[in-house]
Amino acid sequence: MGALPTFVIIGAQKCGTTALHSYLSRHPEVSMSRPKELDFFVEGANWEKGVDWYRSRFDGAAKARGESSPNYTAHPMLAGVPERMAELVPDAKLIFMVRDPIDRIRANWIHTYSNRAEDRPMGEAVLTDPEYVERSRYHLQLSRFLEHYPLERVLVLEQNELLSERRETLRRAFRFVGVREDV
Repeated sequence: MGALPTFVIIGAQKCGTTALHSYLSRHPEVSMSRPKELDFFVEGANWEKGVDWYRSRFDGAAKARGESSPNYTAHPMLAGVPERMAELVPDAKLIFMVRDPIDRIRANWIHTYSNRAEDRPMGEAVLTDPEYVERSRYHLQLSRFLEHYPLERVLVLEQNELLSERRETLRRAFRFVGVREDV
């Protein structure tokens, strides 16, 4: 019962991680976590629940098992994620979703504003809250993981690829996580 993931979608927030999680969950050889965002490697979120809790979120019989937590690429606000991840799942493959950084910031602000977690105008919010910009600093976020994972175990996908070239992008993702591409 249960097993550790073979791959993790590490972010970025507002870049299509929900769509990719959903598409991967429909593949017969893939088991995606429920709920989507386990945030297990975030200290103060679910890390304290322990490895058995984390294992219980995955189907051990599945050929590929994954989860998607955009908060994994929220350094420096959420520190220590790559270190904890590399210690527990050193052989995992990582998928990092990106999009135009300004579009990501705008989508992030719209999301927080519409959920009433933000009440400042976008310009003021972006200038005073570093989290909006830090999450769009893709090189910084990814390089933290590359200190622990070799580049060949990282797949970077652009949100636009998933939107405009869905079939080919999903085939690349299926190939990367080690499952059949022809479904």
